Amino acid sequence: MAVQPMLPESTTQLWGQVLSAMQGKLETQQSFDTWLKPIVPLTLSPQLVELEVPNPFFIDWIHQYHLRALRQSLHEVFGAEPEIRFSAREPVAVPPDTTPPVLESPAPLRTDRTWFESRLNPRLTFSSFVVGSSNAFAHAGCRAVAARPGDAYNPLFIFAGSGLGKTHLLHAIGHAVRQERPAAKVTYVPAERFTNEMIYAIQHAQTLAFRNKYRNVDVLLIDDVQFLAGKESTQEEFFYTFNALRDAHKQVVVTADKAPKDIPMLEERLTSRFNQGLVSDIKQPDLETRMAILRNRLEQDGDGVKLPDDVLLLLADRVRTNIRDLEGCLVRVLALGSLLHQEITLTLAEEVLQHYVHAEPDQMTPERILTTVSDRFGIKVEVLCGPRRTQSVALPRQVAMYLMRQLTGLSLVEVGRTFGGRDHTTVIHACEKIAALMREDSTMADKVNGLISTLALG
Repeated sequence: MAVQPMLPESTTQLWGQVLSAMQGKLETQQSFDTWLKPIVPLTLSPQLVELEVPNPFFIDWIHQYHLRALRQSLHEVFGAEPEIRFSAREPVAVPPDTTPPVLESPAPLRTDRTWFESRLNPRLTFSSFVVGSSNAFAHAGCRAVAARPGDAYNPLFIFAGSGLGKTHLLHAIGHAVRQERPAAKVTYVPAERFTNEMIYAIQHAQTLAFRNKYRNVDVLLIDDVQFLAGKESTQEEFFYTFNALRDAHKQVVVTADKAPKDIPMLEERLTSRFNQGLVSDIKQPDLETRMAILRNRLEQDGDGVKLPDDVLLLLADRVRTNIRDLEGCLVRVLALGSLLHQEITLTLAEEVLQHYVHAEPDQMTPERILTTVSDRFGIKVEVLCGPRRTQSVALPRQVAMYLMRQLTGLSLVEVGRTFGGRDHTTVIHACEKIAALMREDSTMADKVNGLISTLALG
């Protein structure tokens, strides 16, 4: 185990304030314990923050999922936006095909990993993306765009809930284009960063440089475009950037958490432009896909560790709606086994799941699902759970059964018991029927996904 350096008391106190500010910004205490507690602050000042983490994987994860919260917390403590630099205690291997660094922002995040400056994460490629029924169409569209940028589908718009792989596909397109066309100018940018850079350019009279940066690329990959909603000036700038690229036959790929028409306060002209191309969604992965994701991640980061199939099945069955959480759960299981020098068994995995997945067990209950489905379909809860078998009742009942299996840890028997003691085979039939309807009927898919979103928001 690496020995942590002795830190000045002032540094320790300041970092404690930063951690306190971060505490309420992460979804779970487990995320805080896993990703923030191991950080060692080397330098803390309003101008520069240098942080040491155990390995390069921490840099990947924090940059992708917790960087915004970290910046906000540093601003709260220092009243400024210091430059952030990460370093890893383990040696870093940079992929041989990584593009040399190009410093682009007024306050760049610098590390000893050049891919941060190129904006493309070398881990997120097509070869590391697991394809299943939930994402096959979106994956095929991305492959087509990468093969013929500016020609196949322009723009390509991918929407999905958090943690389902849309950012992975954006990076994969960028890597594939660069591999085939090394001289191509590929720019990946989250919509929030696009906005911040535009504001900085206006404040410092650099609007021409800002426009040249984004209007002279071959492929523009913009993530989480819903962040532009309600920001009139930024939407206008993006609209003209979009048009300039389209007119020059350059490729634009956009992701969001909703379909274009469902993003509130997004200008109609942008919605119209997005709908001119290919719009594709990514649904929640099925059990087989989740198992494949775990095996793929184990091959990449498991250091040769083999997990029993029953452990993988347990993880895949419990964590159903978010790939990010699924992979995070696997990382935690591997870390616990390694730190405790224990064999990873079902018992150990159950211990992790008890804290990681069900941190707020009272939020997703059968009663909540029944009430939400009842309100959506206009049917009383007692009717949903009663003996009536008419189509107007049977379909909402099947939707409720499907949601209980997807969103809770209830067994088939327990779900059946909720609906007046129905047999587990009835629950299986209901789940298979709704899953099939969602694949075949986009209206049904939107309805069920809308219910899931409503339940997730609490």
